Amino acid sequence: MKAKLLFAFVASLFSFSVFSQKLGQEMAVYAEKKGDDYYLIRLRQDQPVPKVYVYSNGQTKVYKNYKELKDVFMDFPGMVTSNQSTKEELVSVIKKDDHFYEVTSQRKDPKNFEKTTVTVYEVFNGQKRIVEEYSSIFELANSPYKNAIFID
Repeated sequence: MKAKLLFAFVASLFSFSVFSQKLGQEMAVYAEKKGDDYYLIRLRQDQPVPKVYVYSNGQTKVYKNYKELKDVFMDFPGMVTSNQSTKEELVSVIKKDDHFYEVTSQRKDPKNFEKTTVTVYEVFNGQKRIVEEYSSIFELANSPYKNAIFID
């Protein structure tokens, strides 16, 4: 069962990677909040293993350089299940004009990457409010929040 989930997740990462390569950028695929820090997993063009960053105190820094995908899964096991989930999952964060935003995605059909709702929340004093909602990742690509997902 874990092997099937792993295979499905890798296939999903490949579809993200193909989209990212068209834009020539790094692409956010998963994030986790631990305490006050956010761990951001991003795919880079032509690299099979994602980069992992930590966003802490207003700065994003490389967290760890992984050599193998399985090592990323070991540190972030939620990545495997998030790919087949229909619940809302944190994907990225962005600070823009002194405002802090969380970006989430929710698949309507876990087998179809294109049927994903992307929601942007403004976070202020521990409270969240919806700022924008997009019916696909492609809509987000043309929005003011695209830099949360597509990173130069």
